[in-house]
Amino acid sequence: MSYREDFTLTSDQRATFLRDGLIRLPGFLPAERVAAAQAVVFAALERGGFWRDGAWRLPDEKPVPPAHGPSASKLIGNKHPELAALFDEDPARALLETLLEGQKADRRIYRRPMSLFTLPQAGAWTMANNWHTDAPRLASRRAPGVQLFTFLSPVGPRGGGTMAIAGSHRLLEDGRFLTAKQMRHELGREPYFRQLWRSEPLVWPAEAEYPAGAAFNLPLRVVEMTGEPGDVWLMDLRTFHTASHNAAEVPRVMITQRFIRREVVREIAEGMGWIKGGAADEG
Repeated sequence: MSYREDFTLTSDQRATFLRDGLIRLPGFLPAERVAAAQAVVFAALERGGFWRDGAWRLPDEKPVPPAHGPSASKLIGNKHPELAALFDEDPARALLETLLEGQKADRRIYRRPMSLFTLPQAGAWTMANNWHTDAPRLASRRAPGVQLFTFLSPVGPRGGGTMAIAGSHRLLEDGRFLTAKQMRHELGREPYFRQLWRSEPLVWPAEAEYPAGAAFNLPLRVVEMTGEPGDVWLMDLRTFHTASHNAAEVPRVMITQRFIRREVVREIAEGMGWIKGGAADEG
């Protein structure tokens, strides 16, 4: 798929996103916007000593997981307007309007995009085990929002791309407010999740498919976010996901941003105990 200013999700794509909580849109972002973001990020990587003359300059000793190298926020920073433009301008802005059903995004919780940077790591590839969600389950059963990911450098299989459990956004939607910790506790009783909620990273053979199964009669499968610059992944904020081991020879360079529906901010804040009922500023 090549970039189009008037892009809208097809009915099949919408159905896939509703079913899986996850979808990839190849070539979604315009090349000139991606190039502008790449320029500022790779200039920062050059200042940090990781990039020079169009090639990677990596340390001889690879970090041992869970260590992943320098902090992306310190190395690259998150205040570059070129990064914000990836998701704040069309076509991403129009897409978000559709996904949030016409509701505006509230920026008080997640103000800016985040840079994601993972150096090649030591050892054989393992599936990381820090599975979490970035939003709670809401008693109202409303979808809290969406997260967008894009790539500023190619990320292939087992190259550090975020892992997500397709279908997990539909679990435990039973009218209770549940934090990520509470959800992990309940889901840990299910056989599918017992293999993922481990104290040690899961060794997974290179030729094997990622874990698939079901819980509460809902089909589930682990999906790895791979792609090229300009590709975008959409993820429902209720989806369980985790950082991943980078067994490739080059770093992972991605940008992500979370968008919370304005209408659910009060419900999240009250449920998390950040405010008392009726005290939130709708803003």
